[in-house]
Amino acid sequence: MAIYRESVKEKILNIALGELRRVHEHVSNSYDQLRIKALGMIAGEVAIVTFILAANDNSKIKINTVADGIFLGLGIAALLSAAALLISSITSGDWYIPGDMDEIEQIDNGVDNRYDNVEKLLLFLRKDYLEGTRQCIKIVTRRARRVNWGLYMLLSGSIILLVLKYGGRYIR
Repeated sequence: MAIYRESVKEKILNIALGELRRVHEHVSNSYDQLRIKALGMIAGEVAIVTFILAANDNSKIKINTVADGIFLGLGIAALLSAAALLISSITSGDWYIPGDMDEIEQIDNGVDNRYDNVEKLLLFLRKDYLEGTRQCIKIVTRRARRVNWGLYMLLSGSIILLVLKYGGRYIR
């Protein structure tokens, strides 16, 4: 019985593949964290809007001048754009999972003989992880920008509406 020994190149490819798996897992976790943050911000936005629009006689938003109306429109537009950005950041995307299932299935069934040794299979998986991780990093980067802009819009809209609601009483 022959004992199989890994070549040096196979050992290096295994180590590289392990690192690529770790990086892809990190990117996947970052994507999940972004979605959780966006959901938390959406819940916070609903709470803020409820608080601002809850009207009792002492704290209704009063529009006395044209500037008040413009700022009210800006505040509402900022909150609506924040909601749109945050909701678009939690939608599912074209997430890539390395390890082409069709190709691996063909290898298992003995149909595909392109990967007749371990080294060729490791090179295929390495290439697939590299392409997949790059694609997923682009997705996470775009989503992170949306979440950041959603936060900026949420903060600016909330501040504008809070100043309109409470600022006039203390300034005048």
